[in-house]
Amino acid sequence: MEVGSAMSESQTETKSATESATKSKPGQLPVDDVRSLIDACWKAKTITELMPALPKGMKPRYVHVIDAVWHINEPNGQDTGTARVGDVSAFLGVTTPSITKLVGEMADLGLVVKHADATDRRAVTLTLAERGLDIRRIYVEEYHAHLSQLLGGLTSDQCETTVRTLTEALRLMQEDFQRRSQNI
Repeated sequence: MEVGSAMSESQTETKSATESATKSKPGQLPVDDVRSLIDACWKAKTITELMPALPKGMKPRYVHVIDAVWHINEPNGQDTGTARVGDVSAFLGVTTPSITKLVGEMADLGLVVKHADATDRRAVTLTLAERGLDIRRIYVEEYHAHLSQLLGGLTSDQCETTVRTLTEALRLMQEDFQRRSQNI
């Protein structure tokens, strides 16, 4: 063997480990791509941590519920409560019991107003209280307008790809989590 042309055993092992991390079987994402995706998820978490601080006692989920109620009520105006708890849970893609609990907390804090439905006594519709409208204005409208300028260098395609990718990764990982939980 020529000097300098032979690879040591440790170099061969390192090369083999690197190749297996970048290569994958058909239908399998390369491990390096998985690592990059998980790193991007950590960056996304950091992005949410850079959002403006909420008032004392406010949970980030409240802002999501406020925005959902606003969007559901928007076609009929904010004074007419058409949003129901089930509508909000469907809008946000979460369970109805979790939204029911949040709405109760939010009503106690003066963020939403619950209205008895005239046609179905069991049903409740929701409108935003003045404080809820203020929270939405500051933490959704104004902040999103700021981000619209800040992130102006990104394209709509980049945003859509990111959303689709993260949504699909979440769906796949939730399905896997449920399968693994059932097998325990």
